[in-house]
Amino acid sequence: MFELPKNIYVMAIVSSLCLATSSLMVLVSGLLGSSLAPSASLATLPMASFIIGTAVSTVPAAMIMRKLGRKNGFLLSIFIAFCGALCALAATVQVNFLLFIFATLCFGFNLAFAQQGRFIIIENAENAKQQADGLTLALLASLLGGFIGPQFGALGRDLIASPQGYAGSFLLLAILLVIAFAIMCVYQERGVVEAEKISVERSLLSIIKQPSFILAAGTAATGYAVMSLVMTATPLSMVEMSGHSFNHATIVIQSHIAAMFLPSLLTGKLLKKGLRLSLIVAGLICYLAVIAVAFSGHEVMHYWWALVLLGLGWNLLFMTATALLPESYQGDERFKAQAANEFSVIGVQALAALSAGWILFNYQWDGVLKTALSISVFWLLGLVFLGHITRKRLAAATASL
Repeated sequence: MFELPKNIYVMAIVSSLCLATSSLMVLVSGLLGSSLAPSASLATLPMASFIIGTAVSTVPAAMIMRKLGRKNGFLLSIFIAFCGALCALAATVQVNFLLFIFATLCFGFNLAFAQQGRFIIIENAENAKQQADGLTLALLASLLGGFIGPQFGALGRDLIASPQGYAGSFLLLAILLVIAFAIMCVYQERGVVEAEKISVERSLLSIIKQPSFILAAGTAATGYAVMSLVMTATPLSMVEMSGHSFNHATIVIQSHIAAMFLPSLLTGKLLKKGLRLSLIVAGLICYLAVIAVAFSGHEVMHYWWALVLLGLGWNLLFMTATALLPESYQGDERFKAQAANEFSVIGVQALAALSAGWILFNYQWDGVLKTALSISVFWLLGLVFLGHITRKRLAAATASL
């Protein structure tokens, strides 16, 4: 189906296996946190600390990979995630909330590297077609990790005796990370292209001031913020507040993850046709539909449709933002540009995840939806403003010729 370099296949598989940590955390972190935390309002703190760990690790991840190489940096992050899985296992057995928080920070460190897997795929591609196909393959492969994570949550829930359950889930995760480590060893480090070596690096400020960077980072930040806010709150809202079963919550989260990645084949083809702005608008329309559906009721099907639309909207925004970002940098600027993008995007995501529990317990499910609506509308207005600024700059440049 895809004719791609070996490195792209390796990176797609390894990134997807690492993302199993994320999908497992989405399902169990709130439920486990509510039983381990000293206060119910801190139930989503483990998920928030997981994302915060990712956010604060984005810049170190870029610098580590610049110093040690993509391969060694990734191997280091997988090893730390493995240690985190063992700590999470111990935390559930010992009922230790702080140890569980530490484990989530380890997971976040690994995710900072896994998030950059898409940029590594672009670097290993030989042309624009391989870039689009590589991103499509990566997101399709992420279905594997997306389904394994929740499945581990269900299978390992009672595998090892522990007061709160889920100890076995983290044992299975540790085994999966060992497999990811072994596959990553096959990756062949790619040297910097000569043209990249001789390029003159601009300052970070000059890079992030570009409309292309703002468009890419803003779109990704909006996609992740709304997705993280609604997705983090969903299992708690379903199980703790609406009385639905854990199995129903599992099905909803797995369907959401499928919707995040399955549309990638179509999205990749549309990106090749240059329909980037249209895809961003379509993603935001999906988010507005999420809010409309979720407001209409609290039955399982309301949650299911809302989370499926949420996954579709995220896919459109994420893939488009990823394709846009390389247009804002050149040569060795990629490390600091990618780090700045990831820090801003995941920082916003961390704030959304941290706020999810507080908003849910203080303002209920409707409060979560109203916050998601505000974020979506804000970026719609931002697109209008950014388009106006771009048109003014083009007009000024044309007049000066």
